[in-house]
Amino acid sequence: MHELLNDPVDVVVSFKDNRVFPRTMRWNQHDYNINQVNLVHSAHEGQKRVFFFSVSDTSNYFKLKLDPEILEWRLVELYTDG
Repeated sequence: MHELLNDPVDVVVSFKDNRVFPRTMRWNQHDYNINQVNLVHSAHEGQKRVFFFSVSDTSNYFKLKLDPEILEWRLVELYTDG
């Protein structure tokens, strides 16, 4: 199942070699441990540069968006088997 969303989420990250690695995401009062960062890319929304992280846990794939100007994370896509 594929869902397009735009939900605010809380994300715990780690940093290594000037890179950001999402580790845990809290969405709908549920914590998801991120096992894999599959892809990171940036895009422009008008004059603003935002970053997208395609990540996964054991059974779900998520696309997260980080707005570094306001330090806001959003869950923009969800892929599940069910």
